[in-house]
Amino acid sequence: MNPLNLPENLKNEQDFLAREAISESAPFIKAVTELADKREILASEDIYASNGMKLVSNGARLSGGFYDRLVAHKLLRPIEQSLSLADALDSVRLAALIHDQAGRVPSLSPVLGQPDLREQLFALFGDLNIPAALALKLSVMQEDRPKLFQHGLIAAMISTVLGIRAHLPREELQALALASVFHDVGELCIDPAILATEHHMTSEERRHLYVHPITGFLILRDFPDLPKGTANAVLQHHERLDGSGYPYRLPGEQITVISRYLAVSEVAASLLEKQGADKRINMKLRLNGKKYDVRAIALIGQLFSDAQPPSAQMPDEVQVMTRLAQVGIVFEGWIVLRKTLSSSNAEPLSFLVERVDGMRRMVIEIGFDPCRLGDALAMAGNDNPETGMELTVLLDELEWQFKALSREIERKQPEWHARLPAALKAGFDGWLEQLHQFVRE
Repeated sequence: MNPLNLPENLKNEQDFLAREAISESAPFIKAVTELADKREILASEDIYASNGMKLVSNGARLSGGFYDRLVAHKLLRPIEQSLSLADALDSVRLAALIHDQAGRVPSLSPVLGQPDLREQLFALFGDLNIPAALALKLSVMQEDRPKLFQHGLIAAMISTVLGIRAHLPREELQALALASVFHDVGELCIDPAILATEHHMTSEERRHLYVHPITGFLILRDFPDLPKGTANAVLQHHERLDGSGYPYRLPGEQITVISRYLAVSEVAASLLEKQGADKRINMKLRLNGKKYDVRAIALIGQLFSDAQPPSAQMPDEVQVMTRLAQVGIVFEGWIVLRKTLSSSNAEPLSFLVERVDGMRRMVIEIGFDPCRLGDALAMAGNDNPETGMELTVLLDELEWQFKALSREIERKQPEWHARLPAALKAGFDGWLEQLHQFVRE
């Protein structure tokens, strides 16, 4: 791995964190030993520590009692390569589970209702070759992280439909399907408590989250018989065409076609889980048109073009109006601060200028005034629910981007804050308080 867009020390740090997550892997070992209390998991070979000490004998049945012994040492090989699980998931059962999960998503019903497409989908899923060690990973994910497992199934369903409609070659379709199922497998090496929605991540914990694509890549790379491009797609599924993604901030020309389709499908699957499928998926992707593949966006648009949101899912109008007014204040404050910047004093804030100016352009390009978003909602009223929905999606996107920017400012501030001129520092700190008030709400 040698991406071009990050300083070498940062790339090395990320790769180190990913390798460390795999070599220690306490969360996965805990999950697999707990599963062994419910289902028969045997050592398919002697399991050794990296120092040569034998920890488990070939043929021994695992149980929760092995956990302390296993996590006390760095293992010579990833533990899943030394275990066998009776009745592990295979491709036929996986296809049935994907069908089952998709059937619970109303907006995917039209896909399941097309016999030819349904037959293509499940013939493809049924023919996938899943190595035993990866089947064990999936079984652990299904038991220990059911939401993560279900997310992978929905992403696989959507991405494979896109791939079929894009007429991708069969090997690329197989790689896309497998990469979608396994795209978050690296998260099995992260303590699930860190990923809980109610947990507020520290910057250190977030660093470990941001390397999960590398961790997943390293896990899949050990299986050379997987379709070409599978591991790379997992590595790149959070990369974006404009270079704003992670872990390596790759530009578009370095992101594979399979990765592009997976990126769009993963976003759609996440929105399905949070809000239900409707036109908000198309709006979300349209707002980020420079980040995602144009062809993939068009295909997603066709897939969800007729989906409508249940009225109960629409947020409170007063709350939305308040939040739109708050983000308008952030943009107004930015315009004032921006006027004080010059080529001589703006260099420390170049990353900030690029991000906030980019968000302003995004809002303007879809026809709204960034400082008057609340007015747009008031003018739309009840007679134009689509504008109201679009503004709600826009607000969600701006909240997400400003929160990410706030974290980046916090991480980088010690490096450049002291270099700002006193007058600019005061203006910046005032604007930062406006930003914090918006993202804290």
